[in-house]
Amino acid sequence: MIGYLKKLIPFAILIALILFVLKFFTAFKEVMLFAWICYCVFLVFSIVSFYFAANTMKKKFSQFMGVFFISIFAKLVIAATIVMVFKSDHDTTDAMFILPFAIIYFSFLFFETIELVKLSRKTPAKNNSVDKTSPKP
Repeated sequence: MIGYLKKLIPFAILIALILFVLKFFTAFKEVMLFAWICYCVFLVFSIVSFYFAANTMKKKFSQFMGVFFISIFAKLVIAATIVMVFKSDHDTTDAMFILPFAIIYFSFLFFETIELVKLSRKTPAKNNSVDKTSPKP
């Protein structure tokens, strides 16, 4: 987990710098609060979902995949909820909030997926479908 955080922190700083630069464009001024809320939510969610996925990777592969897919689905539901709340509170026809949101959402999604793939290569595979202690017929 510490290794993940050591990689996540510089990555998160890079995303924060991108958001910081976006605030200087007048088209994004109104949506920056929304962008920073998304950033914080997805940063925390990335840490939590990686923790649970990494812990289940040591067990059955099906448990890991279940946690992985649940985290992706939860991230999608949270994202949709945040977008709907923002759209309901801000009567805007401008779609400028999509760009910072997409940068944040897809960046954290790709980063987390890449790190889980790297972790899966380091973790010894457990073949739970075959009992190696039983005698062969």
